[in-house]
Amino acid sequence: MRCGGNGRRAEACRAGVAASWLAICACVGAIGVAPELAFAQAAQKKSFNIPAGSLAQALAAFGKQAGQQVSYPSELTAGKTSAGVSGSLTASEALSAILAGSGLSYSFANASTVSISGADSGAGATVDGAIALDTIDVSGGGATDGFSADTPYYTAGSSTYISGEQIERFRGTSTGDMFSGTPGVLNGDNRNGAALDINIRGMQGQGRVPVSVDGAIQETTVYRGYSGVVGRSYVDPDFIGSVTIEKGPSAAADGAGAIGGIVRMDTIGVDDILLPGKNSGVRFKGGFNTNSSSVPAVGTWGGLAGTGNYPNSQIPSSFGGPDGMDRPGLLEPTGGYGSVAAAYRSETIDIVAAYAQRKNGNYHAGTKGDGIPEPTIRPRQIWQNGAWVDSPTESTVTIEGLNRFRPGEEVLNTSQDNSSILLKSTIRIADDQQIELGYMGYDSTYGEIMPSQLLWNPNGGAYQAWLNSVELKTYTAKYKWNPADNDLIKLKAGWWMVENSLTLPYQWYMTDQTPMPEIANWFGTDGRRWGLNADNTSTFDSGLGHVSLNYGGSYTYETIQPGKGTELDGRRGNRQEYSLFASGEWKPTRWLGLNASLRYSDFINKDTRPWTETTYPLRHGDQVINFKTSAERTAYRQANPGSTNLPTVSETKYGVYRAFKDNGFAPILSATVEPWEGIQFYAKYAEAIRMPSLFEATRGWSADPTAAGLDPEHAKTWEFGFNVLRDEVFFAGDRLRFKASYFDNDVDNYITRTDTPEGTLLMVNIDSARLRGIELSGSYDTGRFFGNMAYTYYTSTEFCVKPGQIRNVAYADRLCTEGGVSNSYVVNHLPPKDSISVTLGTRAFDEKLTVGGRITYIGKRPTSGLDGTSGTGLITHVEWDPYTLVDLFASYKINEQFQIDATIDNVTDTYYMDALTLGLMASPGRTIRTGITARF
Repeated sequence: MRCGGNGRRAEACRAGVAASWLAICACVGAIGVAPELAFAQAAQKKSFNIPAGSLAQALAAFGKQAGQQVSYPSELTAGKTSAGVSGSLTASEALSAILAGSGLSYSFANASTVSISGADSGAGATVDGAIALDTIDVSGGGATDGFSADTPYYTAGSSTYISGEQIERFRGTSTGDMFSGTPGVLNGDNRNGAALDINIRGMQGQGRVPVSVDGAIQETTVYRGYSGVVGRSYVDPDFIGSVTIEKGPSAAADGAGAIGGIVRMDTIGVDDILLPGKNSGVRFKGGFNTNSSSVPAVGTWGGLAGTGNYPNSQIPSSFGGPDGMDRPGLLEPTGGYGSVAAAYRSETIDIVAAYAQRKNGNYHAGTKGDGIPEPTIRPRQIWQNGAWVDSPTESTVTIEGLNRFRPGEEVLNTSQDNSSILLKSTIRIADDQQIELGYMGYDSTYGEIMPSQLLWNPNGGAYQAWLNSVELKTYTAKYKWNPADNDLIKLKAGWWMVENSLTLPYQWYMTDQTPMPEIANWFGTDGRRWGLNADNTSTFDSGLGHVSLNYGGSYTYETIQPGKGTELDGRRGNRQEYSLFASGEWKPTRWLGLNASLRYSDFINKDTRPWTETTYPLRHGDQVINFKTSAERTAYRQANPGSTNLPTVSETKYGVYRAFKDNGFAPILSATVEPWEGIQFYAKYAEAIRMPSLFEATRGWSADPTAAGLDPEHAKTWEFGFNVLRDEVFFAGDRLRFKASYFDNDVDNYITRTDTPEGTLLMVNIDSARLRGIELSGSYDTGRFFGNMAYTYYTSTEFCVKPGQIRNVAYADRLCTEGGVSNSYVVNHLPPKDSISVTLGTRAFDEKLTVGGRITYIGKRPTSGLDGTSGTGLITHVEWDPYTLVDLFASYKINEQFQIDATIDNVTDTYYMDALTLGLMASPGRTIRTGITARF
């Protein structure tokens, strides 16, 4: 529902908006008189008899005796013990006793589920200096509090939790590798640019999948030549403590515009640094990796080159030089990282200060598998006697394969040199109130090459380009109020700001390898984005079941402008958006849960790039008349003899060239049915509205918005599935988790670039984009053995334009295709049709040693080109071959202070190219990573 424009209907619509929010406020006010507080079961005393032993077994026993589902990542309890508990106690008292001394805390996610996590930063210090667990923390309303590895298996909709241990284990060579093995999630252009461009179920870029770090959101759109654009978010995995991924529209405060989903990252805190029972300490982390070489001089050539026609007597004996083929030994350290983090905790304040440095050169490609490039020599085709025939004297050389990099060769422009600083503080101003302040600085110099230099220069090969750089500063401030005696108040408010400066030097080469002049900063950008958000959660027992309400709003303001010294006059503009939302959960019985939410969004985009305004004056008698076009002036002069033309006037204008504004409503409805304990069926319908991004709504390189204006994208998604969350299924203490889901994502007014009768390469709203598929995910853990799997399969993809919208005659008679739209960015956003990942492992020596492996298969795109036969216009549709990767990992916890980790990525040294790559970049070959963590 939208209330754009002016007039009576718009005014009536806005009045309806106001009335709706007054009604919501009235309902919230009525809640204040509810006499019964949340989670009565947590306050009821029960008889517990839990013996001392492993913490995992104690929590399993608590779940049975309390009638609660206990949710936590298995690594939290590894190696930990519990003194147990016995007697008549409330669930809160029993949990506090079980977790005493463990450094862990708990929160009730709903009336029947409790989540275990790292100790709450709101914990205070006891007299003897030990840290005591705080009161229970009631979560709700789509907030990330209490989110754990089990959350996806008892909620409607799909989500994923990635722990710090998993990030370290599978962080790989590039920033986006930590998302590998996540169902329905990939990182676009993973090897070229050192950033995140997350794709969730085919939705990618322009704010469709925001990336939030400690609540701050940033994204920079970068032009990628004939491969389109990427929306980059720059993060340093060294400081990421955990990641949660919500797929599809979100009812949370930060969910405005997230039609594909949202990625939330939390940086490390005091509990990631301190030893159990300590209030101050230092953590050191360091390690090395193999399979990389130092960055060569700019202009160094690599890969296969020299395609073209040759006399048979002059065919080169080699099509690649010696540079880049000196691959380091299997065990030779060639890159590394190090970080130091210090933490302090007292009754009133927590402090974290950390610094990290990571440096790695250009990695080397694998050596085995399909798609390895090689020169192919064929007789040149010549026209003779009315037919094409083989030339007897000349040959044509082409390079067949995925790209131009040879097996084992150094892949140019893949280096990273990053440094980060993190400062965080939590100030407890009262027992139930706290303020959190944070700053994170990130500087990176990294390798990157314009994809079109690899795609459109077949004779030249690849070359080492100038290094790019990005500087990122993130500021956050949060306030939390959670009174222990009032379940109607759980207030959170926050402010954040992100400043980024992207420098992109550029130098291109002709097909004969002749360099053009270097451009120090071709199309770099400077951006700033800041935001406010606030929400409150109220919970109570209505007499007809447990009720939880979450309501609040958010506001963001964003500006972009060309970077310092930028060659191209890029985009300039500002954008603001505010959102109001309310969501509720009602659990009338143990087996039924109902959720509903409503969001209202309003935005305005302003294009402030200077423009030239030309007028065509004419004198008619004593009167001077100005015309906007020469044709109008000529027509007037012909109709009015005696009129004379005056000199044309051109003037540079400043201010707002054009503004887009709109608004709308988006509801979310879901239901869960649990006929048997731990087995749940669910259905979810969700809508979301994404307002045009600054890149889409401003003029600049690659595309301009259509003169008719841009409407918001309107996502309408369905999801059906079932969850299994059971403990002690086959053996004592085992844990089984499984989720199966079917999704149908339908986005009306999808915004992309194409050719229209109005002009070439314009941003327009096509009719729709629709992707449907299934996802499976699960895990099984006995304590000693564990395994998990993830599977995604797209049943159909479809992109439809409006009648008469496409100018290209070749596509004018086809409104819908599987692969996108001609000259559209979306053609390179289509994920693999199918993918699967399986991880198996074991623990030994009192769970101090963990050893395992993972196998991953990635298939091809659902279609080639737009419909399997036709091309994609100026946009190059980058294809990859299906590939299978094997990774091995091991970690050994020597004691509470020291841990050693080792990983072998791509054990079989497979030659492959990542899904969703934009340039012809071979991916890393076999790489060994080792690391050590020490805490004092």
